[in-house]
Formats: sequence, C-alpha cells, structure tokens
Amino acid sequence: MSGAALVQCSFYGNAAPYGGNISSDCSGHVELSHCIVASSADGVGVYVDNLSSAHIDCTDIHGNAGGDWVGYIEVLLGKDGNICEDPLFCDPEGDDFTLAAGSPCLSGFNPDCGLMGAHGLGCDAPSAVPPPGILTGGARLYPNFPNPFNPATAISYEVPTAQQTRLSIYRVDGRRVVTLVDRLSAPGRQEVVWYGTDEHGRQVPSGIYFYRLEVGTYSETKRMALIK
Repeated sequence: MSGAALVQCSFYGNAAPYGGNISSDCSGHVELSHCIVASSADGVGVYVDNLSSAHIDCTDIHGNAGGDWVGYIEVLLGKDGNICEDPLFCDPEGDDFTLAAGSPCLSGFNPDCGLMGAHGLGCDAPSAVPPPGILTGGARLYPNFPNPFNPATAISYEVPTAQQTRLSIYRVDGRRVVTLVDRLSAPGRQEVVWYGTDEHGRQVPSGIYFYRLEVGTYSETKRMALIK
C-alpha cells in the first residue's frame, strides 16, 4: 500500500478523469488535514476507490466539476471539522490563494480546527464575487439595508420549508461578533435587525463586517459596512 499525507495544502483548478485534484486507488491511502480542495475542471475533488482508504479532517472540498464529498468520502462531510463551502480565495485566477475576510476556512470560523489551506487572510473581499444566488433547497440571503449603515441595518433571508437556521455576524478576521438567529425558522421570508452590538450588547467599532446564513449544510456570506 502506498499513500500520502497532506497537511495545510490548497488545491485549485486541476483536472483528471477521476480525481480532479487528488486520487487514491489500487489499495492506496490518503490523509488530508487542514486542506482546501476546490474547483477542479474535471473529475471529483478527491477520488478514493473501493480498494483504498482515506482519513480527512478540518478540510474544505468545494466546487469541483465531478462532485465534492462523493463516493468513499461522502460520509466524512460534517465530521471532524470537514465542510463544503466556497473558500473565498482572494484572486485564484491571479494565483493568489490567500483567503478573503469572511472565508469559512479562516481560524475564526473554525475554532476547533484553525486555518484550512496553505495561506491565511489576504484581502477584504475576493476579486470576483459571485452574484447573490439561490442555495440548495431554495434558501436565500438578501443584501442588508441600508448598507453602509448607522446605527442599525435590516438583514433578510428566506427558507422554503421550516429548517434549522443560523444567522451570524463576523469581523474581517473571521471571529464571530454575535449570532442573531439560531432556531427553526418558519418557511418564507424573515427579517432581523442588527443594531451594531456584540453578543454582550456592547457597541462594535466602525468597519467591515460579514453576515453569514447557514441552513442545514449550506451557507452564504455577504459584506456590510458600519460607519459612525
């Protein structure tokens, strides 16, 4: 048996018929820890055949052409800190794989794991932000209003059925400021107002903040500015 142990690595945009970024077959073994495996142009993110094995923890596998957490590794999603979210690289097309503020791979989002990937915080926002989209199942996060704001802003989101929902505010370094919603949300559009305070009711300083909607295993993050 041959194998490889990969720690604190970032893989992006590779291609192969099976494992677009990583492949383990013929009784091989692969270990991934604190890695990002993203956006393969062909093949699944990580391919492990039925003769091989894998250990994966604190790793983000997302956006790969043939699928992400599929096959042998499907059962590992959601365990040991593993996630499937856009890592928010600053400028991957320009070979900048540092992470934008609000990235789910920053240590502030994953206190039990720490940093995922080869590089830490590198920019306020990615160079190309995808347009607001509809998440799997029809959940959606809307732009806050007003933005910029002072002293308060309204954040709206929508879920198609009653689902466990979390809406939190984060600083640019990924540290959570406050959780505004953590409950089973009724279907339809909901709105919550943030008054610029942390979880202890203290006013936070002016700056860039991110608000993140989590519905099941899916999430979406948007940016806002508090100006005093």
